[in-house]
Amino acid sequence: MSHAHVVLGVTGSIAAYKAAEIVRLFTKAGVSVECVLTRSATEFVQPLTFATLTERPVTVDLFGPPAGAAAEYGDSTDDAEVAEGGGASPTNVLGGSSLPGLATRSSIDHIRASRGADLIVVAPATANILGKVAQGIADDALSTTLLASSVPVLFAPAMNTLMWNHPAVQANVRQLRSWGYLFADPDSGDLACGEFGTGRMADPADIVGAALQVIAAQSQRPRLLVTAGGTEEDLDPVRALTNRSSGRMGFAVAEAARNLGLPVTVVAARTSAPVPYGVDVVRVRSAKEMLDAVMELHASHPLLVMAAAVADYRPKRAANKKIRSGDGALTLELTPTVDILATVAADRIDRVTVGFALETERTDAARLRAGEAKLARKGVDLLVLNDPTKAGSEFGGATNEVTFLYPDRAAESLERTSKDAVGLEIVRRALSLWNERSRDVSPRRTASSKRRATSAGKRAKSTTRRKR
Repeated sequence: MSHAHVVLGVTGSIAAYKAAEIVRLFTKAGVSVECVLTRSATEFVQPLTFATLTERPVTVDLFGPPAGAAAEYGDSTDDAEVAEGGGASPTNVLGGSSLPGLATRSSIDHIRASRGADLIVVAPATANILGKVAQGIADDALSTTLLASSVPVLFAPAMNTLMWNHPAVQANVRQLRSWGYLFADPDSGDLACGEFGTGRMADPADIVGAALQVIAAQSQRPRLLVTAGGTEEDLDPVRALTNRSSGRMGFAVAEAARNLGLPVTVVAARTSAPVPYGVDVVRVRSAKEMLDAVMELHASHPLLVMAAAVADYRPKRAANKKIRSGDGALTLELTPTVDILATVAADRIDRVTVGFALETERTDAARLRAGEAKLARKGVDLLVLNDPTKAGSEFGGATNEVTFLYPDRAAESLERTSKDAVGLEIVRRALSLWNERSRDVSPRRTASSKRRATSAGKRAKSTTRRKR
């Protein structure tokens, strides 16, 4: 766990003092920790404690108050639940001086905080923070960090028994579980309010143990990089050459991988389909921008699925002002774009690369021949062949019909089905190839890998050639 990193969220519960022990146990296990406290948590514990234990600044406020000025905090910070949930102690006014250990942060720190994390742990987690996340409310640093993150989240609830059993709280817990949020359920015992029942925060050692299991499971799952949507090549400041891709197929792949527990990054060009929840998204426009993003990211992603519809050509020169309609006939000079799939495949000999082939020949046999030729040129592990001109396989539609082409085995067809099902099948096949490769510990490459290495090396010498 020497390279693992956890964000620890601490909310306003009497159990907040136990969060210091959680930090200590994580540190002992070799996990680096960064803390985000709610304003009410600071009524029970000081940020300086966590800054000292973690040797990192502590985030409390979404927007830090100006030096020497007072900042008022209203309902958005009132989450204190004394007696592990039995009461409130809001802090309404913060003076100009910062709390000890309080970090000076930018307004987008909630984005930065979760980006390098393997896991977010919220311990203790009050009924208030559970309700905020379940309802999509982001009004402080912690709730905003949680909603802006795609990494796993582990909640350790702590509250009064009646609060824990309240239908609204249980409904929020069920909703969060259905979205994949994890829970270290509260224990039964004596509560700080003097009552006995379920609501006491789980033991810090149990919370850390559960967190380490999640991190270990994550580290064993290969990361997936998928491209989606259609690129745009500027013709003038207001027009662009593009295509009909909606991004739906690429997003279906991303969603299927997410549901299987894989960390997912999507490089998305222009799309009309909704972006799936729980994946990292990098937005691009042109083929060049997509190339740059993929080349930067692919090395850290053992699985790559190139589902985007990338322009084969771009205007040789884009006009620096709008081309007027009254200028008569227009002749466009186009130049080839870089072949992203062939370029990246040359660097992925020991990883799994899946490409798409959009072929519109009149017969199935002709389409298959065109796909096999593209498979040989691109040097990928798996090529997904489809024809969007066929009924049921249209751009933006809900279904697709594809054929899977391999360099070393027979083609396999998948009858028309939902794009979600196609996405799941693509991820399963990519994982199968990855598992086969992971089991092969011999230093020699397989015959197919040798063929890919040879063809990819030839292509790498001329990546700007015309695409065929």
